[in-house]
Amino acid sequence: MDLFLGKSTVVGAGLMGGQIALVLALGSRETWLISRRPESLANARRNLERYARDLGRHNRLRGESPDTVLKRIHTTTDLEAAVGESVFVVESITEDLASKQALFHRLDALATRDAPLVSNTSGLPITRLAEKARHMDRIAGSHFVQPAHVVPVAEIVRGRQTSNETMDRVTGIWQRLGCFPLRVNKDVPGFLVNRLQHALIREAVDLLASGVASAEDIDAAFRLGLAPRFTTAGPLEQRDINGLSMHVRVASHLWKTLGGWEQPLAYLQKLVATGATGLESGNGYYNWTGNNPHQIRTEKDEQLLRRTAEVMADWKAERETRRRGPEPSAS
Repeated sequence: MDLFLGKSTVVGAGLMGGQIALVLALGSRETWLISRRPESLANARRNLERYARDLGRHNRLRGESPDTVLKRIHTTTDLEAAVGESVFVVESITEDLASKQALFHRLDALATRDAPLVSNTSGLPITRLAEKARHMDRIAGSHFVQPAHVVPVAEIVRGRQTSNETMDRVTGIWQRLGCFPLRVNKDVPGFLVNRLQHALIREAVDLLASGVASAEDIDAAFRLGLAPRFTTAGPLEQRDINGLSMHVRVASHLWKTLGGWEQPLAYLQKLVATGATGLESGNGYYNWTGNNPHQIRTEKDEQLLRRTAEVMADWKAERETRRRGPEPSAS
């Protein structure tokens, strides 16, 4: 087992904080998960046990048992104890700029000088998060896709002061932990994944608000039409395969008609204002009345575990084929 990290730390024991701690525990001799609230840590421990069992059933624990990995994860409310001597620190607290700035100021003082400090923020500027720290060069973004222990990609985001060494070290750490790092070289709002995701969601909500199609048909268009194809080729590669001559003709008239932000945002704001906040409330874009939220999420995680394994196996095989190049022709 390649336990190449000595001590790693995750600050914030919410949903993604616990998931990231499990990923780190696969390559750390000890991983510390910290929260100010003991009840958050207790809830995180329960979730971690389920996550580890799920990964174990799908052979995603690098040959170890769930219990062995879980024993390397420690919880505490003591920030200094959690961060001291850690070689890699991940921040995953609430999405509030001032709170994150204050935390990075403390982390910069507590952590050893060569430890990278990274944020799992989904869109706050990394440059702004680092402003109150003395050593801004060692602060970068490491944004995961939910659920972090299942989806293998991690965005490595460069702030204005982030050093090349920090980018390379953070990229290398996630690679050795089995993740696929996406290097984001400009600190733009939403980074890479959320910009792509929200462009799609904005158009989907606009189609729903305009009465073009139902939520079920809009989702089916993606799940059954686009998503299977996008697992074999991304949007840019697929356009190359289809041919850019046709692409530019379609784009020239279609892109100008795509929805703006005003109508879909107003539609979403109205839902939330009336208490329709999604699965937990029983209503959102869908009617979830009578459904068990925990069961729904568990079923979706199970589907994602299976499909991620299939997609990654195909992707790795394709890369290996391209690396080797074309087979020599028989003569």
